[in-house]
Amino acid sequence: MTMTREEALGQIKTLIAEHKFTQHDLISLFTALPSTEESGNLLQRVMIYIGGAFVFMGICVYIGMIWDDLDSLSRVIVSLGSGFIAFILGLFTMGDQKFVKAATPLFLIASALEPTGLFVFMDEYLPPSGNIAKASTVVFLFMLLQMAVALIATNKTSLLFFTTFFFFAFLHSLMSWVEVDEEYGALTLGLSGLMVAWGIGKTQHAVTSAFYYFWGATFTAAAAFDLLEDTPADVLLIGVSAAIIYLSTLAASRTLLTVGVISLLAYLGYFTDEYFKNIVGWPIALIVLGLIMIGISIFAVKLGKKIKSSVST
Repeated sequence: MTMTREEALGQIKTLIAEHKFTQHDLISLFTALPSTEESGNLLQRVMIYIGGAFVFMGICVYIGMIWDDLDSLSRVIVSLGSGFIAFILGLFTMGDQKFVKAATPLFLIASALEPTGLFVFMDEYLPPSGNIAKASTVVFLFMLLQMAVALIATNKTSLLFFTTFFFFAFLHSLMSWVEVDEEYGALTLGLSGLMVAWGIGKTQHAVTSAFYYFWGATFTAAAAFDLLEDTPADVLLIGVSAAIIYLSTLAASRTLLTVGVISLLAYLGYFTDEYFKNIVGWPIALIVLGLIMIGISIFAVKLGKKIKSSVST
């Protein structure tokens, strides 16, 4: 006896309520099921990305060959124009399921060529100011607004990635323009990157959060070291690494865990060289540091397994 699609869904809902299945259980089930469609499309996706790379390199090589022979308008057209056309084509491909997978490579090409074209436009038509940070702020603000509008209209994951990327590029340029100290600028980028990645991780676009977790944690750890190095408060560096590792458990992110462990090992190396080199002897300090590294690595592996078992995506 066969049942309709609606009847099957009703039976599934009844089983979920009866056995009290959670969302995590259902996600784990779908992750465990083999996806023939996904495996069948793997080669197609690889070929699309390789094709996009060839298109991009072809455009770059062609522009480089004819650049010296072009006038100002032509230079703007082949750089900014090519990027804008790639962006428009990316939007058009999203309207057809046959070509939707080509959208991301096209947006990637646009994200590289459009900012370049805007810099070319400024160089060719605007009086030189000598302020690279100011020009970068204007360029990245334009790209941020363009990508944000497209993201709002389409809700595509790749557009969220590029919108976030240009947001941080704009923020970095703005802080350089107003001459914020590099250490505080890096710390601002790092902490804001962690917050943005945390927010993205709670959405359907969570696949992009790992990239920003990595750079957010890296900037935070590096900025903390620059600020606390050779100060009485440098012991707080251990707390920075511990905070990143703790955040990795909350966010279930092995990327954060990796950065946290590496930063902790780096900080321990700094403390060893700074305080224990001439006290207990350098060889003994190296042995102690090695034992600490082994212990931390074992802890990191166990924690990574725990994160993997608690997250299905």
